[in-house]
This record gives sequence, C-alpha cells and structure tokens, in this order.
Amino acid sequence: RARMGLDDGLPRGSRRRSKEQYAQTVELLRSDRYITVQEAAERCSVSYAGLEQHLIFYHKDLVEERIRIREKAAGEQRRGELTGRGTLHAPTREITEKYAAALHLYKTTPMSARKIARQAGVSVKGFYEYLQTWHKDLVGERKGNPATAAKYAEAIALLKEGGLTAAAAASRFGLHPDCLRRYLKDHEPELHASLGMKKSESGGVMAMQSMDKYREALQVYATSAESIKSLARRYGLNDCAFGQFIRRQFPELHEKHKVLVQQAKKGE
Repeated sequence: RARMGLDDGLPRGSRRRSKEQYAQTVELLRSDRYITVQEAAERCSVSYAGLEQHLIFYHKDLVEERIRIREKAAGEQRRGELTGRGTLHAPTREITEKYAAALHLYKTTPMSARKIARQAGVSVKGFYEYLQTWHKDLVGERKGNPATAAKYAEAIALLKEGGLTAAAAASRFGLHPDCLRRYLKDHEPELHASLGMKKSESGGVMAMQSMDKYREALQVYATSAESIKSLARRYGLNDCAFGQFIRRQFPELHEKHKVLVQQAKKGE
C-alpha cells in the first residue's frame, strides 16, 4: 500500500490537539536548557508522562540535544551550571534561606565564620561546608581583600617591631582584638605564632604573660630555699604549673635552688 501510495486511513504525526497542548512546554524546553522536563510540565500544567512521550515521538532533535548537554556536563560541579543529571548545581531554597543571615554577616563584617555561625544560630561545620561548596569565590576574596589588608596594615607593622600584644595593637588602632588575631593567623602565621613570646636565658621562648605572672615568685625562688608549693600558695599560683615553668624555662635556676635548699638544711 505504501509503494502504491494507498492511504490506510490511520492517522500519522502528532495530533493537532496534542501539538497545541504541548506547544508552550516544548518552546520552554527549547529556550531554557536549565529547566527539567518535569519542571516544564508543572509550569505549563501538562502531564509529565504525556509530555515525555510527546517529546520522544515528535521532538527527537530536542531530546537528543538535551542528552548531549547532560553528557557534556557529566562530572561537572560548577555552581549555577548543569550537572550530568540535567539539574542545576545550586543550593536548595531551604539551604539558601537557612544560611542567608550568616552569609550577609560574612559579606559585610570581618567576623570569623565560626563566630558568625554561632551568632546566626547555625551549625559551625554546616556553615563552613556551605561556604566551601557554594561561595568558594567569596572565601578566597575575603582572605585577599585589599581593604581588609589595609585595615590591619598599621597594627601589623607595629606588632612586627615587637613589644606589643595583639590586644594592645588592636586597642591603639580601634580594631577588634579577635578579628586582628584571626587575620594574623590566616595571613601572618609567623607573626601570630611569635606574638607575646620572648627568648629565655636558656635560648627557648616563653609567653610574656607567663613571665609577668611568675616574676615575683621567681625572684624569691632564685634567692631563697622556699619551696615551689609555698611560693605558689603565697602568690596564688598553681604549684604544678609554676614548677613546670621553672624546669622548662630556667633549668639552671632549678639546679641553683637545689643548692640553696641543701645549704639551708646544713645550716639547721
């Protein structure tokens, strides 16, 4: 019949009613490669299963083109771009809303991500993962922000001269001490590690705060036979911590004190 050109009376091609029914949805799929078939069906209020069948039979070029796009995107994890599943690689609306307040603070304040998470009432770990997954560019930009670098430049220069704590430098330039410490830890790790440290007579390093804390008790320890426990009680110190400080930072003084104790015993 086909060779003879005889009509068998069966309908061929898409029916007019179906063509009209899915026309708007097909146009939407052609113009927007980011929308899924299911989303298009829902937006145009047509049957998802019916739309799929219509595309497979009458719009094979469109189906093949969308398959090629998904194959090309396979393995891609770029924000705002398609994935191999044909979906958009982007956070869900719920996730976006959950971290909206924290993200605003991260963009507009120098506070650390940890402090922001606590203030916004979200998980610290979750917020870190959200930033690394969806706002990695912002994380990098924040670390290397020229305005932030200029903000801390004078305080850093002063700290490099020595003799000041981070808190003192922050106070002098009207900065928040914790924010300055966080910036130093990220951008000036050696300076951050050396802050408040000084060389001891034995060649080691010690915290200036520790030296100030033990100074008076240490002077008495160096010139008398009074025990560490007695000195700790007198100056309100922890005797174990005081003893460890002496043995670690002033081993020669520890040996000298032993001699003083022995002399005191002989004198008795």
